Amino acid sequence: VVEHDTSPRAEREVVIWNPPLLDPELGQRASPLGEAARLLSQLASQGFRTICFTKSRKAAELVHRFASQRVDIATAARLAPYRAGYTPEQRREIERRLVEGDLLGVTATDALELGIDIGLLDCAISVGFPGTVASLRQQWGRAGRRLDQFFAREPDALLSRRVEAAILDHANPRILDPHVLAAAFEAPLDRSDEGTLGPEALERAAALPELGETPAGYVWRGRDYPAARISLRSGDTDSFTVVDATSGALLGLVERDRAYSTVHEGAVYLHLGEQYVVEALDLETRVALVAPASVDWYTQVKKDTETAIEEVERSESRLGLELDFGRVVVSEQVVAYARKAVRDGSTIDVVPMLMPETTFETEAVWFCPEPRHLEELERMPVLLGTLHAAEHALIALLPLRAMCDRWDIGGLSTNVHFQTGRPTIFVYDGHAGGVGITSRGFDGFEGWVEDTARLLARCPCTSGCPSCVQSPKCGNLNEPLDKAGARTLLERMLRA
Repeated sequence: VVEHDTSPRAEREVVIWNPPLLDPELGQRASPLGEAARLLSQLASQGFRTICFTKSRKAAELVHRFASQRVDIATAARLAPYRAGYTPEQRREIERRLVEGDLLGVTATDALELGIDIGLLDCAISVGFPGTVASLRQQWGRAGRRLDQFFAREPDALLSRRVEAAILDHANPRILDPHVLAAAFEAPLDRSDEGTLGPEALERAAALPELGETPAGYVWRGRDYPAARISLRSGDTDSFTVVDATSGALLGLVERDRAYSTVHEGAVYLHLGEQYVVEALDLETRVALVAPASVDWYTQVKKDTETAIEEVERSESRLGLELDFGRVVVSEQVVAYARKAVRDGSTIDVVPMLMPETTFETEAVWFCPEPRHLEELERMPVLLGTLHAAEHALIALLPLRAMCDRWDIGGLSTNVHFQTGRPTIFVYDGHAGGVGITSRGFDGFEGWVEDTARLLARCPCTSGCPSCVQSPKCGNLNEPLDKAGARTLLERMLRA
């Protein structure tokens, strides 16, 4: 077992940069993207080769755009964004410029964490905690929100943490099936393979049409190479193409699940630092037509989400209530989008629309607070705001216990769930089939709730802010939220 890193390396200086507090009462801080752009522009202008890691494709584009606006033309030409969704040719060109030293600054998603030689760098900026210490060290080796604020206030907890153990539900057919196909391509599958692929392997092999049973075992009958079907960056192979309507040029690809939220009609689409507005989205041909634009707003979708309990697999009495874990079906539908001002995030307007509903089965942990937990919080809209804020904060802190990012997790809170008949909070794996994230939350529920309550208690804002209960991916546009109610609920649970 390798327990210590003894590889040679130069001295490294780690700086935890908390954006300045603009309004202590509201808990409003300067934009972390704006601060990252300021740091990137200053470092690049002084000749330091710098990479800036962000947690979303839009954030990578925005930091690049903001940084380019802060430097002279010559330096701006040596900055570039890098993310999934670009064409292979576009990615190879950026990688070439990196290796050859032509680029001074790159804003990237974790697409640049994975096995790409990008040459020598002087500085690495991580905009927020990426979800795991392993990922953070990988980013640092290349040279604030709620969980980010948790670590900003307790830096020793971050720097002393061990690298997380990876979590994986190998029985999930979406994970197991491609491995079974690839293994059968190399050699016939039989009982001896259950030791490495698991006891479900032969059952899945019998169900897969690409395999055939022979006396030697299950063998590959296809004509292609099954391992080539697997994407390292996404489990969704159903993509939309993004086309510039003015030139006909192919700009990039967007997975179907992202397309409904990011390239719907009216959406602002960012590509290589340039702004486009989506003019049309053809669901049949899977083509999004975009036109160049220069606007001072961005878009965020509003979703209707419903969670149906399929099976309760584990149920225990924890913190004075019944805690359940099991399989659920999540249904999501984009029903509107908000246009928000870049300068301060304020909502300009909300535009109704209706995208196709998507559903997937996954794993979830859920609980129904008891009446004593909700005393004096049971009236609307306080009740819904309390549950909603608690859900957001719990999602933000779950990556402390599971090797994931908050974008891998979803949630739903409701004053009356149609199956439980009571106020209910769900937190679910955001990946079809589930990958074991929420089972970690079930196992460590008490510590999870304690960490979340401590986050709410230590945040200096009065009514909720991006550092505690507001979420950048909330399908309800962060309405309603009641920070005080959420803190009261969680603290009452802990006292139980």
